[in-house]
Parts: sequence; C-alpha cells; structure tokens
Amino acid sequence: MAEMLALAEIEPFPPRYNIAPTQPILLVIGGQADRPEANSPDRTAVLARWGFIPSWVKEWRSFPLLFNARAETAAEKNSFRAAMRHRRCLIPASGFYEWRRREKAKSEAYFLRPGDGLPFCFAGVMETWLGADGSEVDTAAILTTAANRRIAPIHERMPVVVNPSDHARWLNCRENDPASIADVLNAANDDFFDPVRVTDRVNAVANTDPDIQRPIAGAESLPTEDDELGEDQPRLL
Repeated sequence: MAEMLALAEIEPFPPRYNIAPTQPILLVIGGQADRPEANSPDRTAVLARWGFIPSWVKEWRSFPLLFNARAETAAEKNSFRAAMRHRRCLIPASGFYEWRRREKAKSEAYFLRPGDGLPFCFAGVMETWLGADGSEVDTAAILTTAANRRIAPIHERMPVVVNPSDHARWLNCRENDPASIADVLNAANDDFFDPVRVTDRVNAVANTDPDIQRPIAGAESLPTEDDELGEDQPRLL
C-alpha cells in the first residue's frame, strides 16, 4: 500500500470490511513537493471523518451529511469549491458496496472489487472544520461520476477512481487547478470492477467481519442496464 501511494511509510491499520459515512477513513494528501518530477513526493496519510463539513459551517452536527460530491459540479459548488482547488486527496480502498433497488423488490447488496484484486484510490476532497471552542474535525467526501456500463445496472453513479499515473497531478493543488485535472474524473473502465452479490448482513454497520463480502451461492446474474437503478447509501471497504 505504501509503495502504491508513494508514501515513505504508513502506520499499520487493521482491516475494515464495512465502513459507513461518519466513520473515519484513510486519506492521502500531498504537499508542495508532490509533483511529477519530484524524487520523493511529500505525501501524508491521515484519518478523517467520512462526511464533508465546509469551513463556513457554524454547527457541524446540524449540517447535512455530505459523503459524496458530484465530480461534474464540485468545483462550482459553494460547499466544495475551495477544497477542489486547495485540498484534494486520495482515498485508498479495496472495493465498495452498492445497492441495487427495484420497485416492489428487496434491495440487493453488491460488493464492487477490482478484477486484479489490488488496492486503488478514489478521488476525494477534504476540509478541516474549526469550532468556536478551538476544536478541529478533519472531514472528507468522495467524488462520484456517471456509472460505467458494468455498474449502471446496479446504480447510476459510481466513485471516481484515480489512475496511479494521475495520483501526483490530482494531489498537486498548488500547480493544478480543477479545470486542468478534469480528465482525471472520468469513470473507470467497464471491466475495472467485478460486481459480486453479497449477503444482506452488510446492511447493518455493526457487521464488520470478512464474511459479509462472501459471494452468495446461486445468486442471479448481474442485471441489464435497463433495470431500475438503486439509491441506497454507499459503503467502503
């Protein structure tokens, strides 16, 4: 993981199999030395709350939960504009959960994992919220885009995956404004993720054991793009 993220070192974190919004997630942020020609990118791994809080919010507990940001509009939205310009980040993961939802039918949970089984990074933005009492809360959101053909039958949106070759560009907020890195925000290739139907146990945040991602034996094939799309809350792995 440290090599993939170009980190000098990274603290060992225990595996987590069902991360939900408001819980801590691992971020990688870049410093001024994080540029393509740098021999040793200045990157740091930090933990942040999955649920973005803009700096101008007075009371974060009453602010709506912003765990995702639409890549197409984030640079113009008041909540995310400053972070898109100055505080972009990478969010490492090994997969994510999504729910397929149809009218008059029970939601179906899917685990979306890379076909090669390797970790990858979502595109993210972060913000440190400062309270009047001096308290600080590091927060983050994941950028999403229109789903590719493989995921569209499950959900109309998907998280943005940043190619390793674009990590430095994405993190280098000093030299790259949002317009210059817009090409980074495309959907992953259709064959990047393998959707796996998993047990409904993933619906409960308290279930965090590895078995929640075990494929359901005899589950029906992935639906076609014509099926109704779901809107359940996402989860990370």
